[in-house]
Amino acid sequence: MTTTGVKTFRPGKALTLQVAAALVTVIALATWQATRALEKTALTDAYRERLRAEPLDSSMYTDATPDFTRLSLTGRYDPGRSFLVSEFPAAARGFDVVSVFVTREGSFLVNRGRQSGSPADAEVETPAGHVAVVGVAWPATPLSPGIRRETWSADWPKTVRAVDADRMAEATGARPREIRLEAGGPGVLRAASLAWTYTPGRHWSYAVQWLLIGCAVGVGYVVIGRRRGVRADSDG
Repeated sequence: MTTTGVKTFRPGKALTLQVAAALVTVIALATWQATRALEKTALTDAYRERLRAEPLDSSMYTDATPDFTRLSLTGRYDPGRSFLVSEFPAAARGFDVVSVFVTREGSFLVNRGRQSGSPADAEVETPAGHVAVVGVAWPATPLSPGIRRETWSADWPKTVRAVDADRMAEATGARPREIRLEAGGPGVLRAASLAWTYTPGRHWSYAVQWLLIGCAVGVGYVVIGRRRGVRADSDG
């Protein structure tokens, strides 16, 4: 009588070691993706909470102030120093206006939003006197080497292809951070978007994919092991 069960499952030592290594790898990758998803979910929650919070007075601002913190700024626009930010400066697709805003605590780089037309023909109106605005401390975004090497003219306003807060700060003495002004304030044009996503869902998707791959490896291991066992029993 032929015994079934353990004797009909003979995957072999080499295959077992390979499958074990594969399962350890996919489980580790799935765990890493799940961890990244949880981290980004926490960042998303913090982002939403900061946008709902009361504005922080500019006197309490430091370089360590978290991204997306709302700031209350009181001061004046510097009418002589602004940056007209357009990815395609020669086209009439509109541009963002980043101005220097002077307060008692120092100068800030404020993104006043978007204006239609071409920077070459721009006439940006700037409020005079002291005003109060509310903005959001915006995170820096990576810039391509080509944009970082871009030559700026000596004149004002300067037409540039992207917001480079560090370089703008060097040129103006302002704090090296973009502050995106909220809609409705004095001097605010079509306010810049405050939308941001950390894409935690993408990491959950990757985690599930790795687990499915692990399941497929496990099923394949069982199928191959049983086939080898049946073949060995038949030969025996």
